[in-house]
Amino acid sequence: MPRPELRPAIPVLLLAGLFCLTPAFAQNSPQKKLENVERQLEQSRQTQQELATKADALAAELQALRDSEVKAAAAAQAHEAALDALDARLAFLGTEEKRKSRELDRRRADETRLLMALALLARDPPEALAFSPDTPVDAVRGGILMGRALPPLEQRARDLGAQIAALRTLRAEISATEDSAKAERAGLTREQNQISGLIAQKQALLAQTRQGAAESGQRQAALAAKAGDLKDLIARLEAERAAREAAAARLAAHPPAGDRVAMNAPPPTAPDPARPRDIRPISQAMGHMAVPATGTLVARFGDPMPAGTPASKGLTFETRPGAQVVAPFDGKVLFAGPFKGYGQILIIGHGDGYHSLLAGLDRVDESVGQWLVAGEPVGVMSQSSQKPRLYLELRHDGQPINPLPWLAIRDEKVNG
Repeated sequence: MPRPELRPAIPVLLLAGLFCLTPAFAQNSPQKKLENVERQLEQSRQTQQELATKADALAAELQALRDSEVKAAAAAQAHEAALDALDARLAFLGTEEKRKSRELDRRRADETRLLMALALLARDPPEALAFSPDTPVDAVRGGILMGRALPPLEQRARDLGAQIAALRTLRAEISATEDSAKAERAGLTREQNQISGLIAQKQALLAQTRQGAAESGQRQAALAAKAGDLKDLIARLEAERAAREAAAARLAAHPPAGDRVAMNAPPPTAPDPARPRDIRPISQAMGHMAVPATGTLVARFGDPMPAGTPASKGLTFETRPGAQVVAPFDGKVLFAGPFKGYGQILIIGHGDGYHSLLAGLDRVDESVGQWLVAGEPVGVMSQSSQKPRLYLELRHDGQPINPLPWLAIRDEKVNG
């Protein structure tokens, strides 16, 4: 039983205890919890807005770079097409020059012999005819023949002069064509340098938008090692893509438990700025796919191949050394790197089960996960080969189909 002197202090202590408990109780009150939720929701909205603003700015910058890349690649391919035409013209002119030079040399030799004969005839003066061993009749006949030979000789001399003038004109055209080719090569070099710079800028920007690119590339390399052929590789790539998308969908539908979920405040996410604004569906591609490189179509779909190998499953183009290669249509890079027997290849997914494959490149400038638009530069052909070959396949649900009706192409000579 408490002592009487302590009784008045008990209410004071109780009041002091309640006073100390009040802040803690206030912090855990429903009102305070609601205020905390609203504050965090507002912070989340602000963060989301900041992410969206940054993503929009990044997307606009990427779109501008992409547009510049497409224009530069088109200009480079135009220079390549012009150089192809100029090279062909120079080859023809060179052959003509050799032919005309040989003909001119032959005609000159004939005319020289004839002129030497006439000079011998002209050596005898008229007064010497009386002492000539020939009869006067023979001398007269010789004079008549010489007189008759002069007009055709004069015509042949005029013809010879015309041939010399034609050869001079031909050589002037060769010189002008060589100057044009030099200018085209300089223009092509400028465009190639610009493309290299644009690609470097784009890669730097894409590095801000993508995480785990190295891991993704390693996964693709592992899939390529396991795949038996292209059909198997595409199936594995599609299965992995579907698994990633399914996992992302599950995460969005059932996010991990935590305070944010309890407060209906999901972590802010930014839109994908690397995705071009106007990615077209594959349904719009028929007859409008970009020809991937300037060159000559040398093998068609279904053409017989060397003994022991199946018929061609795609198209083969013979290009210039170092030719620029572009994406045939809008899509996303599913694979980039070496694959069995194909060298450096690029596989682009276009949606709805369609994939295009480019093989034979010397260098691939894109990486897995990157979005592409038609005409965007993706790599270059070999510089060491005089006539490198680019192979294009188009597949639907893993089966090769004829790409030719899909391309904007009119004949075997293509201009990218």
